[in-house]
Amino acid sequence: MKAGTTWLYSLLERHPQIHFTPEKEIHFLAHYYLNKKHLTEDHRQHRAQTRLSNIGNLRSERQELIRSWYNDQYLNGTLSLDWYKNLFRSSQGRPGWNADFSNLSALIDAEGWKRLRSDVSKETKAIYILREPCERLWSQYKFSGQSHENINPSDFEKEIEHFLNDPDVNVHSQYCSNLDAVCEGLGHQNVKALLFDDIQDQPEALLASVEKFLKIPARDHSSHNNLNRRINTTAAQAPPAVFRQHCAPIVARELNGLQIRGIAVPRRWTEMPH
Repeated sequence: MKAGTTWLYSLLERHPQIHFTPEKEIHFLAHYYLNKKHLTEDHRQHRAQTRLSNIGNLRSERQELIRSWYNDQYLNGTLSLDWYKNLFRSSQGRPGWNADFSNLSALIDAEGWKRLRSDVSKETKAIYILREPCERLWSQYKFSGQSHENINPSDFEKEIEHFLNDPDVNVHSQYCSNLDAVCEGLGHQNVKALLFDDIQDQPEALLASVEKFLKIPARDHSSHNNLNRRINTTAAQAPPAVFRQHCAPIVARELNGLQIRGIAVPRRWTEMPH
């Protein structure tokens, strides 16, 4: 969550060997393998209405395809593995990968990943984008609607503590345990960790590494409008010092864990005050 999946989605959606559904974050896998029940009927209706209200600028043929997908596949039928597989019906017989960019999938445990590989496809790969832990938490804090403006320091600290103690927030910060789970479930060779910083610093190299990982032809992304532009992000603002202080134990835990696992992080992550 808040680690660049929207950017990656926007760059890869034109690749002829990566197949997408009109709904970016399906959330079925977390719903099914974590028993989180994210995909309520209300959620599906809301997502469909939101998407369909924003397609007026597309060609009429494309609009009709998207409407048909939501009505005939996404909103049709009870949630099941067959329902999920049917979402990708249009890609049957075509080479490449079906892509699901649901960030909640990162929270599936090892047994869930093993079941998923058996239930959905033995050919399953996972990409996990790592962002500097405190910056990711601050982005999530801002995204959740929290504000630190016009609030006294004492109340701000209480809000920070409440936010960081929320189990649903904390689990997204457990990079190492989440990576361990997916590696155990799918095998290390089927898991790739990317660095959020590379989206800004070397986007074309990052995309080439994804294509190599998926064993699909390299594509020239140099002319894509989003290549050097961050999208769908909260306001670019560094975490306040007090927020970083409260995040310090989380940051230390994760950076130490990543180092143990042989994952090199940018120097600036380790040089920040914790």
